[in-house]
Amino acid sequence: MTRRAIVVAGLVLSLLVPSTAAAARSEFFGIVAYTLDDQDIQGMANARVRTNRFVLKWGWTQPSQGSFNWGPTDRSIGKLASRGIRVVPALWGNPDWVAGSPSTPPIGGPVGEQAWRDFLGALVARYGPGGSYWATGYPQQYGAGATPLPIRSWQIWNEPNLQKFFAPYPSPGQYARLVQISYGAIKSRDPKAQIVLAGMPGYGDMKAWDFLKGFYSVPQIKNYFDAVALHPYGSSLAQVRLEIQNVRNVMTNGADGATPLWLTEFAWGSAPPDNFGINRGLTGQAQMLFSSFKMILSHRSAWNVQRLFWYHWRDPLNASGCSFCASAGLLNYNRTPKPAYNTFRGFTAETTPPQASITAGPSQGGFTKDPTPTFSFTSNEAGSTFVCRVDASAFKPCGSPDTTPLLSNHNHVFFVKAIDAPGNESQIVWRSFTVDTVAPLAPRITDTDPNSPANDNAPEVKGSATAGTTVKLYKTAGCTNGTAVAVGSAAKFASPGITASVPDNTTTAFRARATDAAGNASPCSAAFTYVEDSTP
Repeated sequence: MTRRAIVVAGLVLSLLVPSTAAAARSEFFGIVAYTLDDQDIQGMANARVRTNRFVLKWGWTQPSQGSFNWGPTDRSIGKLASRGIRVVPALWGNPDWVAGSPSTPPIGGPVGEQAWRDFLGALVARYGPGGSYWATGYPQQYGAGATPLPIRSWQIWNEPNLQKFFAPYPSPGQYARLVQISYGAIKSRDPKAQIVLAGMPGYGDMKAWDFLKGFYSVPQIKNYFDAVALHPYGSSLAQVRLEIQNVRNVMTNGADGATPLWLTEFAWGSAPPDNFGINRGLTGQAQMLFSSFKMILSHRSAWNVQRLFWYHWRDPLNASGCSFCASAGLLNYNRTPKPAYNTFRGFTAETTPPQASITAGPSQGGFTKDPTPTFSFTSNEAGSTFVCRVDASAFKPCGSPDTTPLLSNHNHVFFVKAIDAPGNESQIVWRSFTVDTVAPLAPRITDTDPNSPANDNAPEVKGSATAGTTVKLYKTAGCTNGTAVAVGSAAKFASPGITASVPDNTTTAFRARATDAAGNASPCSAAFTYVEDSTP
């Protein structure tokens, strides 16, 4: 083994974390439900669900101005967190003491807007990172060893393209104002919090993509949120795909294509099939769940889907408001699992790790003159995400292709691993390579064999060049015009020489250029003249 190989091998061993497959915490698959008892929550945990979304009504926690009732919210958030499930609240609904109906957004006047800011600030101060609930109430309820799961993502309002949730009528401009004041209130308490736009059904009183297009027309609005949300309910897979693509097109046209998309509600009912394609029967519900999840995972990267929430966990005893709400659960009301439950769990709780592979970039043990090389990689599981690092840096989320930071002229190692949607991690794969941006010295032609002049049409051109380089011979000034007339290694150039061809009775000025393993080319050498004399 060469010294360089020993050095690289040691570098890899020192940087490679244990490469056996593991499972990371994944919050990609979620459930939408508020009324959950202990059995429901434990069942969700057993299905490896790690996040739960529900509509948190302002009036529940602040029934009167200046007075908060934290008890029910503490219990809901705490029970879920104690079983490893983080809450994503959709904040909605005016309390009675704020002007307007529950669906009226608190904008248009300083009193309502300030009350909303105060409410958001109180929520983040209690349930965000370092929140008071996690410091006192939570350990008192679940023990000092219980792991806090602070809320990191806040969804602003619910379905604002429906009149019943946004009174008096859906307005992209008014919703933009609500997002703007919410952003400041939340970020002032937790600068790293994610602001998620309200989820919208594709076909509401305003189509989701029409509403979003109007929303993007508000100046600088892209600076006030971190994710877009959609509720792509549809009668067929083609309709679901169209809704997602339409929203994605609006985001791209709004120069916001890099922003993630959350699917914060999504389902089919298990009631007997109807004429609208929303209720599919027990078997049909499972089939639609399987097909839609597969479709979304296969397009996860292109659509940049960050979260997927199924609506909902268990059928309610009584339901109203939509044609499928009573049967959209994965379990019947009596907790007997439907076929859709096993299908759902097949996605969320599978434990087979993906396999990552590097498909392009500097080769293993190779050289590159690019100080910011680009690597491409893939996973055998659709919907996988990736984390990358170079040398001893920390793993960070990345996507294929990934371009490294500026690297020095030295040996380096690029690492990548894949993480599938339920959180299984692949083994780490890696490539060691050397960055070399320094061009070799210009070669020097010192002789020909036979010596010039000579009656020989194929002389050996000899000289010295940097070891390990490839030497090309030219008959043109500057070694630029035309192709090389002969090629050989630096060792061959030294002895016995590189064979070149010349016509009878000509004088040829040879020049040489050396190229190293990284592709760096030297300056052109000085000319060396060879005279071919075939005349007796």
